[in-house]
Amino acid sequence: MASPGTLATTYDVSIERPRVGAVMASDIVLVLRSEHRDLLILADQCGRMSRGFHDPVTDLRGRLQAHLAAVDVGVSPVLRSLPTADLGDLRHAVRLVGAALADESVGREELAQVVRGLVEAERSDVMLALVAQVPIAERRRAGKVFRMRRDAVLRADQSRHNRQRSQTELYELARRAGVEHRSTMNQAQLQEAVARWEGRRDHGIPTAG
Repeated sequence: MASPGTLATTYDVSIERPRVGAVMASDIVLVLRSEHRDLLILADQCGRMSRGFHDPVTDLRGRLQAHLAAVDVGVSPVLRSLPTADLGDLRHAVRLVGAALADESVGREELAQVVRGLVEAERSDVMLALVAQVPIAERRRAGKVFRMRRDAVLRADQSRHNRQRSQTELYELARRAGVEHRSTMNQAQLQEAVARWEGRRDHGIPTAG
């Protein structure tokens, strides 16, 4: 397995460079690089105490499920078409992740370690194979498919989570968001106000909270 330094020098010279003003690069190599960064941040957060209603373990589990679903439709079909791709380490890492997601008793550190193993396997097995053997046009298509599937799963997971929020939790989130007249709102109104605030926050728009 290549070292992280070797990986960087191997695929950095071949990836699609985003054009000035581009919203986001669609090359699956760049998409995966960003995805890996987010997964590792969540894995690191699992080792810290959660605050308020924020649960890093739940966040990481949801992101992992979305990641695997996106890999299944956006990356795996491309890899299966490559005659020389060696994916043994990746398959092992995916099995470990699947087992961890299926077992609610898996602890924080164990889950974080499984995530780090998956990222390492994808960096070495997947990204090198994609750069070496897949044309840029196909990599762009794979990146778009990956993002669409990941985002759809994350939205569905967020929708389920929103429906499960109690009025107490919604009121506290509304307080953090600076929602006016929150004390007079019912649960549906609080949910709508919090959803608007979270949407602005997730898109980098300044919020009162």
